[in-house]
Amino acid sequence: MSAASAPAPMSGLAGLSPADANDGARLMGVLMSLAGEVFVLKAEVQRLRLALREAGAVDDAALQVAGASPAMAAWMADEEAAFGRALLRPFTHPDEAPDVSARMTQR
Repeated sequence: MSAASAPAPMSGLAGLSPADANDGARLMGVLMSLAGEVFVLKAEVQRLRLALREAGAVDDAALQVAGASPAMAAWMADEEAAFGRALLRPFTHPDEAPDVSARMTQR
């Protein structure tokens, strides 16, 4: 595949303008969402590791084996695709709001 025919590394973000205040706000929303997810997930993983270790149920070696399993690889592929779509939604579906016009009354 030549460089000219290669897909853009961030397809769906073509036309992103750093000078556009709406794009800046969307990008900040993406960053804040990621930061929140990272913090919450790190805390959850640590809490589960501590609970499992203290209960004698699972040790770090067992977690490594589970992490290399085909089931984990399949889950990771599905989750990566879903997460990517959700993360980029403010850019791929900007300013999306439900259509409530059918519920509006005319005077």
